[in-house]
Amino acid sequence: MKKQIIFILAIAILPLVAQAQSSKKPQIKFDSLVYDMGVVARDTSIVKCTFKFTNVGDSDLYIHQIFTTCGCTKAEHNTEPVKPGESDQLTVTFDGRRSGEGRVRKRINVYSNAEEEMTRLTIVGKILPIQEKKTEIIEVE
Repeated sequence: MKKQIIFILAIAILPLVAQAQSSKKPQIKFDSLVYDMGVVARDTSIVKCTFKFTNVGDSDLYIHQIFTTCGCTKAEHNTEPVKPGESDQLTVTFDGRRSGEGRVRKRINVYSNAEEEMTRLTIVGKILPIQEKKTEIIEVE
C-alpha cells in the first residue's frame, strides 16, 4: 500500500518538476531592435552597426542562426554561450552598393534557444542615387 501511494505521488509531482525545469530558459533582451543609419550615398555606403543584447533568463543563451533579408546585409555573432546576466552583441554590415536607391528596410532574424525563439532586428535608412561624375574640359592656350 505504501509503495502505491509513493508511486501515485511521484506521478503527480513529475509534471510539476518538468514544468519548473522548462521555465529555466534563457531570455534575450536587445537594447534596441531598430538601427537608423540615416542618409548614405549609394556608391560609398558600407554601414556597420551593433545590436547589443543581454541574457536576462536563467540558463545559457545560444544563438543558432541569423538570417538576413538580402545579400547586401551580413551579420556576425559570437558562437560562445552567453551566461545569465551577461551581455554580448551582433555586428551587422550593410553594403548599400548592393542595394537599391531610396528608403531601405533590412531585416535580420536571430534564432536562439531563448524563450522567444526568433527575434527580428531592423536596419532602416535612405540610399541616395549614385552621382554622375562630370568631366570638365579646360582649354589651355
